Amino acid sequence: MVLKEDTPSSTTPQQASTTSPTFKPTVASTMPTISASNEWSPLRSLLIGRASHSLFPSEPPHMTRATMPSAHRSQFRSLNPFPAHIVAKADEELDNFARVMTERFGIKVYRPREVDWAKTNMGTGGYTGAMPRDGLMVVGNTMVEACMGWGCRRDEVEDAYGGFLQMIMQEARERGESVRICRAPKIVGRDSVYDGLLDLPDGDPDEHVDVGVHGPNESSEMGWAINNTRPAFDCADFMRFGTTIIGQLSHVTNRKGVDYLRAVIPEPYTVELLNTTDDHAMHIDATILPLRQGTLIYCPTRVTEEELRRHEVFKNWDLRPLPWNPEEETDEEDDGPPRYMCSKWLVLNAMSVDEKRIVVEEKQERFARWLEQEFGMEVVRLPFRHVNSLGGSFHCATVDLVRGES
Repeated sequence: MVLKEDTPSSTTPQQASTTSPTFKPTVASTMPTISASNEWSPLRSLLIGRASHSLFPSEPPHMTRATMPSAHRSQFRSLNPFPAHIVAKADEELDNFARVMTERFGIKVYRPREVDWAKTNMGTGGYTGAMPRDGLMVVGNTMVEACMGWGCRRDEVEDAYGGFLQMIMQEARERGESVRICRAPKIVGRDSVYDGLLDLPDGDPDEHVDVGVHGPNESSEMGWAINNTRPAFDCADFMRFGTTIIGQLSHVTNRKGVDYLRAVIPEPYTVELLNTTDDHAMHIDATILPLRQGTLIYCPTRVTEEELRRHEVFKNWDLRPLPWNPEEETDEEDDGPPRYMCSKWLVLNAMSVDEKRIVVEEKQERFARWLEQEFGMEVVRLPFRHVNSLGGSFHCATVDLVRGES
């Protein structure tokens, strides 16, 4: 396997692609093209995903065992589409979300083009365009594309968002802005990220299998489902707290991936790793939820307050564990479509509009009331259960392009 580097300061040359209609509210012409350094400053520009033609991701069995709920693992096979009615409803929810962002909050919204995922990856199939957070993140004036570990997602950013990235670069040029888009290195030949892991025994499908790669820190014996032969990371394993980016190693993010991210982000940003205790770690944005500067909610079964306070950025923060375990609840949310890829801790995958307002799934009423009563937040309740079925909630389904005062 050879990694072919693209020029970090520009997008990769590509065929012109057709983007779907862009929602264009009235916004100040002085708004930058991309500029974001945290998860809570006033949101001004946003990319929202698209669910059309989504397929169950197909990766080796050991990866599926390590990351997916046992009840649905048989669905994760090549070219297997999500149920059509779930995908259709998910697109309705995403469209409604986009309308609310533009009409109620005046946020500029971009959408990716529609992709037939069964025709991607030379016919072996991809996954979805509904979860752009996994593939893209903005750090200051730099957009970073993830070096995804999953083979079925290798071309996802190019297929769904390539035209969008070209548009962003064109807008920046027209405004004379200094913007960087760092495209991921292309894998030439066979991918080595599963080498040494593909011959693992199937084992009990209901139990976590130690896949044999060193875990998140020196004290952990947990194994990962990818090795460290090349950079691999999903952007959803990282969150911005000013100039400090907090991330984690996971079944899709390795140490070389962290090193790559450190190398491409601009100064003075730094990356620090959180030591979690999640055997099925994949994306940090259902483990921690920053509400605003100085306030963070976390999943106490995945990370401790002591570990959070080890990081200077959190030393004086109000750190609140969610005071109940969503997995132990039976509520009206259980009457909805299956959570094929997620646990109930997806409740933490909310998205802040600013320091006072946050978007949560409309059926997560206990969580919404808690945010209102404990933190004085204005909670925007929107339907999103069918998007949840595809693997994420409001944070996963977005990339915040511009945050900050106008």
